[in-house]
Amino acid sequence: MKEGSGNLDFSQTSDDAETESESKSQANGESSAEQVTPQSQQVQSTSETTSSQSTSVTDSQQDPQGYPYFVRRSNVGDERDNRLEVHLRSEVSDQESEFRSALASALETDEVPKTDAREFALKYAFENPEDVAELMRDEGFGLLD
Repeated sequence: MKEGSGNLDFSQTSDDAETESESKSQANGESSAEQVTPQSQQVQSTSETTSSQSTSVTDSQQDPQGYPYFVRRSNVGDERDNRLEVHLRSEVSDQESEFRSALASALETDEVPKTDAREFALKYAFENPEDVAELMRDEGFGLLD
């Protein structure tokens, strides 16, 4: 395999991959907001996303060899350099485990890493602002305006 093309060994569990990524960051002297703040308050994103982004795979989401992100990465931290901190109500953060289980079932896999589930939920929200606005109205947004 060509150097830099990633490790395609899928036998590593997602939790091991997340831990390995954090260990590499610590070994490189990088600090991590996720290590300081509880995971229920964290969301990782590859970059700021605009509403003009489409759901299809774009050139920026594929490497020059044509492999999509989930094929070319060697762990969940690959190509994810930006971290976002979010503060959540407990009724929202308590839904994450059930969401990940439902997502894993829909993807016909045993488990989906938190980082992947959070990032793609956020991407979906960016691509569907009308749906997010409806949820916000349901919670009373705009009632006092």
